[in-house]
This record gives sequence, structure tokens and C-alpha cells, in this order.
Amino acid sequence: MKKSRQPVLPTWLAFALSAAFVFSGIAVVVFGYLTFQAIWNRPLNPLEQAALEVAGVDLQLEQVGPAPVPTLAPGEPTPTLIPTSEPWQGTDRLNILVMGIDRRPGEPFISRTDSIMIISVDPETNSVSILSVPRDLYVIIPGRGRDRINTAFVYGASGNNPAAGAALAMQTITYNLGVPIDHYVLVDFSAVINGIDALGGIDVYVPKEIYDPTFPDMNYGYDPLYIPAGWQHFDGEMALKYARTRHVDNDFGRAQRQQQVLLAAREKALSLGVQSLVAKAPVLYQQLERGIRTDMSLDEIVRLATIVSEVPDEHIRNEVLDANYVTSYRTETGAQVLVLDNAKAAGLIQELFYSGE
Repeated sequence: MKKSRQPVLPTWLAFALSAAFVFSGIAVVVFGYLTFQAIWNRPLNPLEQAALEVAGVDLQLEQVGPAPVPTLAPGEPTPTLIPTSEPWQGTDRLNILVMGIDRRPGEPFISRTDSIMIISVDPETNSVSILSVPRDLYVIIPGRGRDRINTAFVYGASGNNPAAGAALAMQTITYNLGVPIDHYVLVDFSAVINGIDALGGIDVYVPKEIYDPTFPDMNYGYDPLYIPAGWQHFDGEMALKYARTRHVDNDFGRAQRQQQVLLAAREKALSLGVQSLVAKAPVLYQQLERGIRTDMSLDEIVRLATIVSEVPDEHIRNEVLDANYVTSYRTETGAQVLVLDNAKAAGLIQELFYSGE
């Protein structure tokens, strides 16, 4: 029988390390899940079988009310919003859905999740996998029909219920990608800015010059952005801008920058050392709790932080569902979306979330 790992770090320090790892890349940028065997035998994003699988489902991107649950193949489990996960003991693989909320100051905590990452921590192999999911991926949202994946949270959170929105987003990921999700973390802009500032900023290598004259400000106007190539030290505000800009390339490039920020925040947190982090922990906690929502318990956060802090850099793999795994598609309503290439994505998902099992 496997023994559970015991926390070796102070609770405040563990929380700081965990928060630093999960909040940043995501912001800039996870209850129910289905068995892998049942989902793996169906196409991951079966657009070619739309007539069979979504019979009777309204495919309009703007829907007035809930649509019927998609028609399923014989023997295929019906998606459910009922939580089925048990408290994590720190021995099994943990999959977390991290979503960055496109939320400006003063706005409610309900908005599109334009940054989506799945972070998988495997204590058995002492490894971490990160997969960024494009916001325009065209999927089946249980109970709604087909739509962009970044709308699942908003649909589920109707009535100002972030937890329900996260539950539907988790269900949507599992149903379409075959990845069971255990917990969620929701992060807004303020958590990224304040958290990175509390760490004293981060160092990021910018591979090419960035000039974005139409970068959006916090009031839906423009705030022209220029970042030279090479190593740069970012405060929280600049780190968020670097992770949000996409006009210099596309959403795939933005996802890679979000992962850079995520990993840079982890590296900075670890480099500060125990005493420094303990001193900063109260500030980190204060700043992060205002812009973060999660269903993880403190015990789970402590276990997660302890394990993640011991993962060597060479055991962290980060990938993006980019042009190698998706193709462009125009819906009947004229919306430009992305469709998963099932054959190519299946192998990547297997490597990231099922290796060693």
C-alpha cells in the first residue's frame, strides 16, 4: 500500500508555492468526470458525426435557453454535474482545470474563460504536464449543444454561480478531450498582477519583439504595448500584458506566453527560499484570495505545493493544442472556430495525462 506524503513545508509557504504555480499562467490565463475507457472509444471532438450525436440540439452560438443533452451512442455514459471526486491524498495523479477570467475591475466574477489550461500533477513519476486549450475550440457543451469552449463557464454560472460554471467547464473538458478533471482554479486579472508583484516580479525570455498598438486597456480602450526581445524583468502589470497580447501572432502564441509566465512565477517562488516566502506569504494570500476561486481544500493545496516544489524542471512538460492539432472551421452561422484533429490529439493527450498508468 502506498503511503501518503506528509507536508514538509509550513502551511503558509505551501500555499504560496502552490498559488504561485497555479494562478499566474492561467490567469493570464479544476466535479464530475467520466471514465476514460468510455470516452476514449469515441471521437474527441466528433464534428463529422454532428448529425448523429447532437440530434435535436440547437447549434446556434447564441441560445436563449438550455438545449437538450446531446444524443449519445449506445453504452456511452450521460454527462453529470454531480461531484464524484474524493479528497486528494497526494498519491494519485491530480488534474486541475485552470481558467483565466476576462474580468475588469468592478465587474462580476462571471465572464468568458479566454485562458484555459489543464495542469496534471503525477506524484508517482514526480512530473507535471500542462496543456493549453484554445478558447475557440468547438465542442459539445452538455445541455447546451455545440459552442466555443470558453462559453461553458458562463453558461454554467448563470445566476452568478461561479462554482456551477466551473463544474460545467470541467464536464465539457472531460466529455470532449477524455481528460478527467478533479479540481478547478479560477483566476482574474488582479490575482496575476498582485501575485507577481508580491513575488517581486518575474524574469521572462521574450523570443521576439512585441508591438501591439491595439492592446486593450482595462476600460475597453487601447493601451499600445511594446516589449523588446531578450530577457525582461516583468512586474505584475507587464506580466499580464505579455500573457494577454495576441495581435503580434495568434492565440497559440498567447498560450505559449501564458505558460512562460506560469513557469517563471514558479521558478521565482522557489528561488526566493523558505524565509523570504514565509515573509511574503501573508501578502500573497491576501492578494490572491481576492481574485481566485477554487474548490481545493487547504489540505489539498498543502499537499500539492509540497509535491510541485520537488518536481525538477526536466519533469515538467508543457504543450499547446495549436495548429498541429486543430483545423479552422466556419459554422453555419458564420462563426470561425477550431475543430480538434482527433487522431493527432489523442496521442498527445495519452502522453500528457495517462503516461505511467
